[in-house]
Amino acid sequence: MDKNYIISILNKNNYWEKWIADVWYIRNDYIEKIEKLFWVTDLIKVLIWQRRSWKSYIIRQLIYNILKNKKTPRENILYLNMELDDFLFIKNKDILSEVLNVYLKNIAKKWRIYLFIDEIQNIDWWEKYINSLRIDDNLDIEIIITWSNSKLLSWELVTYIAWRYFPITVYPFSFQEYLWIKNQEKWKKSFINYLSTWWIPELYRLPDAEFQKEYIQSLRNTIILKDIAQRYNIKDIDVFEKVFLFFIWNIWNLSSLNSIYKKMKSEWINISIATISNYIRYLQEIFIFHWVSRYDLKWKKILEWEKKYYLNDLSFLNYSFSNYDSNIGKKLENYVFSYLIQKWYNVYVWNFWDKEIDFVAERDNDKIYIQVAYLLYDESVVQREYWNLKDIRDSFPKYVITMDDLQNTTDSYWIIHKQAWNLDL
Repeated sequence: MDKNYIISILNKNNYWEKWIADVWYIRNDYIEKIEKLFWVTDLIKVLIWQRRSWKSYIIRQLIYNILKNKKTPRENILYLNMELDDFLFIKNKDILSEVLNVYLKNIAKKWRIYLFIDEIQNIDWWEKYINSLRIDDNLDIEIIITWSNSKLLSWELVTYIAWRYFPITVYPFSFQEYLWIKNQEKWKKSFINYLSTWWIPELYRLPDAEFQKEYIQSLRNTIILKDIAQRYNIKDIDVFEKVFLFFIWNIWNLSSLNSIYKKMKSEWINISIATISNYIRYLQEIFIFHWVSRYDLKWKKILEWEKKYYLNDLSFLNYSFSNYDSNIGKKLENYVFSYLIQKWYNVYVWNFWDKEIDFVAERDNDKIYIQVAYLLYDESVVQREYWNLKDIRDSFPKYVITMDDLQNTTDSYWIIHKQAWNLDL
């Protein structure tokens, strides 16, 4: 391939000034996590996301930060978006290798290289060349890649690059990000608005609720028809969509496959347990749902037959049903789960004798116990939410999270009451 053509294409796409001007919000939690990995590990950084969670925007922000620090020459940042027409000619690892060799010899300077490849699944045998770059002792390079969940799934990455990567999951906007974008103060009303509207970043640029609802419908159709039905050759789209909506409406319940099957049969949805299991897995793989296993505190083991399911983004609940402002208590529980996983906790539902604890979250050597309730409106609710935590005798922090206007003081068992909109764990 002509060297001058490759140089012209790479230079043409070197439009950093436009990118810098368009960075209107920095998702600091993700940027800081990724930047901490720079210089300390040669693992490939892999961004994983639900559709429309702006993983490409994370790349843009990383480039913005690298340039802002003024320690890296512009020429040493290479961004290849494999969905752009200019890069469609890079069809396999050999052409990718040729492009990178031209770049390294004719454009890049003798300094650390930052290589970003977006939608890398469009390059055949990409993993062989990318790994060869990673282990090249003569090359100082950071490699950050993304791909489309409709074509390559997280578990498949193990087949391609085994242990040589570090995954970073990109989630929809947090409450703190919502406040910044909407220019609102942190208080109960703004938190209820957050629970009752949307978390997907793209929706914040649409003018009103009608456009937002239409966008969610379009996104839902893309997920059902393209990401799942086409990939897994699902014939009965109508049944799959019913299952999809059923799960959206019935999340948060501790369920086994058998109990889900019985509920669906009661609603005249004709489907087998095996098919339900497959559909759940498909929805998990593209980050629509997360499942949480039940952990038995007495026997110190994970109980695989019962799980809770949570939405990655409440938009699918809020815009799929007419009464989207209801079920505030369940949305609150989903929010707490989302908060924990965005803070990089591993989350379980715990079973303690005959009592259930909403969440036990572990990170590094820390552990926290959490009960979630809409309101502590009478003594019986207080006893129910606090009592389960009181029976746990270890010294790890214990919280009750609610929507109460007044915050209770810490009780004699050192159980801390937190208002959901002031959550800081």
